[in-house]
Amino acid sequence: MPLISETTIDQVQARADIVELIGRYVPLKRSGRHFKANCPFHREKTPSFMVNTDKQIFHCFGCGVGGNIFSFLMQHDRLTFPEAVRQLADHVGIHVPEDESGQSRGAQEELAGLMEKICRYFERQLLESSKGKMARGYLERRGVSGRTRERFRIGLAPVGWNRLLNAANATGVSAAQLEAVGLVVQGKTHSYDRFRNRLIFPIFDIRGRVVGFGGRALDDQEPKYLNSPETALYTKGRHLFGLVQAKDAILKAKTAVVVEGYFDCAVLVDAGVLNVVAPLGTALTADQARLLKRYAEVVVLAFDADAAGEQATLRGIDLLIEHGLDVRIAQLPSGVDPDEYVRAEGREQFQQLLEQSSTLFDFLTQTAIQRFPIRTSEHKVRAAQFVLPTLAKMPNAMLRSEYVRLLAERLHLDEQAVVQEMTKSQPRSVADRPATERRASTVRSTAHGPERLLTALVLDDPLRWRVAQATIRLEDMHDPALRAILSVVGALESMEQPVTPARVISRLSEAEQGALVSELVTLAQSVTAKDEALDDCLRRVKADARKRQREVLREQIRAAEAAGREQDVQQLLAVYQQYLSAVPRTAHAGVATSGGG
Repeated sequence: MPLISETTIDQVQARADIVELIGRYVPLKRSGRHFKANCPFHREKTPSFMVNTDKQIFHCFGCGVGGNIFSFLMQHDRLTFPEAVRQLADHVGIHVPEDESGQSRGAQEELAGLMEKICRYFERQLLESSKGKMARGYLERRGVSGRTRERFRIGLAPVGWNRLLNAANATGVSAAQLEAVGLVVQGKTHSYDRFRNRLIFPIFDIRGRVVGFGGRALDDQEPKYLNSPETALYTKGRHLFGLVQAKDAILKAKTAVVVEGYFDCAVLVDAGVLNVVAPLGTALTADQARLLKRYAEVVVLAFDADAAGEQATLRGIDLLIEHGLDVRIAQLPSGVDPDEYVRAEGREQFQQLLEQSSTLFDFLTQTAIQRFPIRTSEHKVRAAQFVLPTLAKMPNAMLRSEYVRLLAERLHLDEQAVVQEMTKSQPRSVADRPATERRASTVRSTAHGPERLLTALVLDDPLRWRVAQATIRLEDMHDPALRAILSVVGALESMEQPVTPARVISRLSEAEQGALVSELVTLAQSVTAKDEALDDCLRRVKADARKRQREVLREQIRAAEAAGREQDVQQLLAVYQQYLSAVPRTAHAGVATSGGG
């Protein structure tokens, strides 16, 4: 969370009016109890952007964007959450101290000092421990020399659940202090180290302070890559791995090479490509684009040559050109990442690959033609529609016009018709997928019907979560985005605070989850017999959870049988029989709630 108290955030939210704020950006027209407008986030002729005055949220049915009053400012003005809170606080006359959380700048520096000590601990483990020799050998085989290891200050988190915790306690550092910087996890009965048996890559802020860590597993534990959680020092999406080491080279070349992972970055640097950085396990963000803009004029995207890499490239292109950067794409051979390419072909070949990188126009048109071979008129149109959202974002009108001319020429389309179509183009996050997938593509939720509807009904009336907990646990929700929403609802309920969709959104860590909340609120409004729907959802969610648990037990039984652990097999079989014979509980139907059928 940002360094602004939740009390102040709630005060700002309560005093501000979402209709008044959004009305300063787009003309709103009353539609029943609410308001509508043409969406400011994509081009449209028929208004699909709705502002819900009761819930103090907005949602666009065209592109799927949504959220609360802070979400709007963040997306429209490209602000961080603290910046949006402070801007809105100024507007409504509420003073927000520079650092309100009780964490003085001195306390911040203390946390940074602690992270520096922990970084040195990890470095010593790599250089001095018996396990370190094996890890150093792994680094060398991956193409990372001792010189590069020192440049990035790579370390090692040793095997064991509490090695860091014990070492820190011996120097007077408590588990609570380690938990504050995300390095210790509080379990049900005890604390344990977050990073275990992993290579450790320190994450630096632009000042060169250690603010977080990334860990690469040295065994088969999942996930393979694990990053620090957000803390008072570290906010996901605001930093770039390797930027502190690369900024001078980027300034000199006026070019930044962006790769996907830690090893890609380290191996390229070892080979002499010094102007290289990587995002931290996420798609490029606006904050990262602004960081790049400080140092570079040109950004070369060198993502993995697979489907995920292509999608990351497409998202990155649109974001970077919005921030005024010249974007080029290094096209690697299929199935090869930069790390592998450099080790196989050498620095000179990779430098040649960078020099021959495609313009964004060439990359987009090639990708469009591959997806939609221009054998028919329909395919020509779809190929053009794939390219146009990016061209529409280009700030240089002359270059935009020239690319439209070239696109029409290459696809054998009428240039004026292409110009007209560009005025209607939607953002890439929407336009590069089939229409049937558009709304779902804007949120990080893959849930099927019962979980989505259950969460929608709870947002409609939070008292339903009390009813639901008589039947299911939070862990029974399989979808992480919906689980996060219900977790916030439960936390607000337990503190006896008002639970509104706008408040829930303010406490979620992902902007996409805010859009999901606004979509679910709308979904709930379409349900008539809400209590009956709740009962049905609870039965199905519980049944699905039990089915997943049975599958886990079956896997455990097979593993125990294969290992010859007969006692474990018998115990697991007994538990499995209980799951087969148990009858799932159901919520008591007919519970009166304020939003009930």
